[in-house]
Amino acid sequence: MRRRFVVLVCGLLTVGFAAALGAGAWRQASAQTPDWIRADIDGMHYEVLLPAGYDGARAYPVVLYLHQLDMGDYPDALRKQVNAWFATQEFRSRHPCIVVVPMLDQTKDSGGRMVNFGGKREGHSGEDNTIAALKQVMGRYLTATDRVYVTGNSMGGMGTWQMLLDYNVQTGSKGRIFAAGMPLAGAQRTADPAQAAIALRHVPIWAIHGAQDHEVSLDWDRAMAKLLSTSATFRYTEVAGVGHDVWDSTYTRGDVWDWLFSQNGKE
Repeated sequence: MRRRFVVLVCGLLTVGFAAALGAGAWRQASAQTPDWIRADIDGMHYEVLLPAGYDGARAYPVVLYLHQLDMGDYPDALRKQVNAWFATQEFRSRHPCIVVVPMLDQTKDSGGRMVNFGGKREGHSGEDNTIAALKQVMGRYLTATDRVYVTGNSMGGMGTWQMLLDYNVQTGSKGRIFAAGMPLAGAQRTADPAQAAIALRHVPIWAIHGAQDHEVSLDWDRAMAKLLSTSATFRYTEVAGVGHDVWDSTYTRGDVWDWLFSQNGKE
């Protein structure tokens, strides 16, 4: 699950922000990325991108983005990567939303064995802290609670599967938050596929995987595609000729975002 650096391809618009939240103080980002608002919770750093022309009286959808292995150790590179997806004029005008990006510190955890977003055999603090950050954002800003989405790639794709099991609005075992999800190059390494399929049968999910991925096995996604073949809300796309980095071409596609933002947790 190698990290991927993407060059910033667009300028940013300025959104003002004020006030702080005690020990987890919010602070304006640097001049290079004025739209990103930086925050910390329970020792985890995360950043928030408000819509262009943010209106505090309007309820916005929320996108929780989960990064790949090690990328949280390089916040500037991660910010540039996601800017190419979330900070473009096209995306922001078409889908005004609040974007939340947790940044896991994995500098002392090679391979993300213990520090991850879930979906792996060990380590759940990243999932817990991420949900705490998301709730903090939703408590501060007016949000469309029926349009909260989770997506991520590689390690983040694994976390997306885990969070859909734990926090989907219909059958979440720990809470009811996400209306839909889009795991890229992901898997789930502890759950039973048959039971997971029962829990997720009516949850809108679009799983996307490169057909030539040699870093994260396609077995989980293929199993879910088979088990959920009759589900009206499940989609699986296996991209021919693409390896692990399927997100480079997926997150710049308008149709995947159009699909995600059309979901409200109902079949």
